[in-house]
Amino acid sequence: MTYWTSRWAGYAAIGWTLLYVASKVHFAVEGRIGVTGGPRVAAAAYRDYGPGEVAQAQWANAGSGLLIVLLIVISLLPVRRRLPRVALLVLLWACVVMAGAGAVGMLGGVAFTERGGAIFGGYCAVWAALLMIAAFGFQRRTRPARVPLVELGDPR
Repeated sequence: MTYWTSRWAGYAAIGWTLLYVASKVHFAVEGRIGVTGGPRVAAAAYRDYGPGEVAQAQWANAGSGLLIVLLIVISLLPVRRRLPRVALLVLLWACVVMAGAGAVGMLGGVAFTERGGAIFGGYCAVWAALLMIAAFGFQRRTRPARVPLVELGDPR
């Protein structure tokens, strides 16, 4: 994988994540449960929420998306050199796992139930792929220098 490819994937992942944030903001403003292209939400699901709690949950989801954007931006900027590499790697890979789990859950639900959500499942699959390429790129760009092993000679 080239340096350019991983950076491109990082920028694409930022845009892709901002689409998720926009969807969550839209649903928060409307006070609706769900996500664009996601499964149909039964009216009974709203009974579990108090007044204003649906919007609060959606705003929290939008905030989570913005946190993912921040992590990707940090991984692309020189400021990353001052941060613990392993911590940022763990967070980036956690984002990959989260998006991948969303893809498997949504697409599995479409395949085995009639609840819908294929569009969001496909969205999550693309999101996971972009995040994975960006995370691999960060991992390769920031790899610590290798110290050559010294061969031990015969002490005679």
